[in-house]
Amino acid sequence: MGYLWNNLATLVTGIFAAVLTGLWYVFLDFAPITNFIFMMAVPITWFLTFMCWIVQKGADYSHKHSAKMVKKTIKYTADGKQVTTT
Repeated sequence: MGYLWNNLATLVTGIFAAVLTGLWYVFLDFAPITNFIFMMAVPITWFLTFMCWIVQKGADYSHKHSAKMVKKTIKYTADGKQVTTT
């Protein structure tokens, strides 16, 4: 398993979205263009955070139930030949 249970992208995007959300209130009266930029950037980054999270949940689920995760048992016949079963 990767860093933070493979949710590193979700964490980084979420921190970036939180910082942008906090900066929006700081730069609210700075210039009209910053308000427009933050109105576009903040919802998009929160959407990307949600998408990273939901895609990682789907990937974890599909890899948990994939065919290569099936435990294979090795059995031997009476004459010493190896037989692999699932």
